[in-house]
Amino acid sequence: MGRRIRPMLLGILGIAFAMGAGEAKGDEFYYVMIFGSQSSPKLLRYTHTWATFIRAVGEGPDATNYAVVQHTISWLPETLDVKVWNPRPEPGVNLDLYGTLNVVQQDRERVTMWGPFRILPEVYQRSLRVKGILDSGAAEYRAISTSRNLLISDCIHAVAAVDPVFGRNHYPLIRIGKPASRFIARQMMTRSVFDQWQEDHSWLVPRLGLDRYSVEVIPPRQIPKENCFLCRIPE
Repeated sequence: MGRRIRPMLLGILGIAFAMGAGEAKGDEFYYVMIFGSQSSPKLLRYTHTWATFIRAVGEGPDATNYAVVQHTISWLPETLDVKVWNPRPEPGVNLDLYGTLNVVQQDRERVTMWGPFRILPEVYQRSLRVKGILDSGAAEYRAISTSRNLLISDCIHAVAAVDPVFGRNHYPLIRIGKPASRFIARQMMTRSVFDQWQEDHSWLVPRLGLDRYSVEVIPPRQIPKENCFLCRIPE
């Protein structure tokens, strides 16, 4: 790793889902969908967590008519063969939304999506920076990563890198697959400046073509705002 880029990368990777005050400026709105998948019965090598960030641009009060662009943080080994207990990091690949869906469903993993959630433009921009690091080849993949080296990451920590408050330290690997994704989604509910219960962004599901895939959709209204016992149980 070059010495010149390491300080920049370490600074960028300490960012996150934490929400500050403010609204999207102009006729632009920003959203995130949190995905989790796992096999049945659950095998660790067949679990995955990823997130898709969306920017909607247009005019007028009805965002359903806006043009949308999206990008995804979906960090996997370049070979797509997850070696759970491999201690050595390896080259990684950041797949897009549809490439990810194809891979996990070929492995017969069941997919759940939480959201869509509205987010601040700052969060969207930070997700772009994290994606840029992953796409640059500066980071490596390891199925079980720690908070010590921010340039070695598993799929959960790649998404958690967008969170400056909790960061990677707050996402212990007792939660893997859907429980990890569900926990991230609950952070969107409890820490957002937006009242996610009052906003319906379900129009994004068909707009992104997710209705053509076998994906269980859990909208914000079905996610508890407060702490609950079931949300802490790994499954």
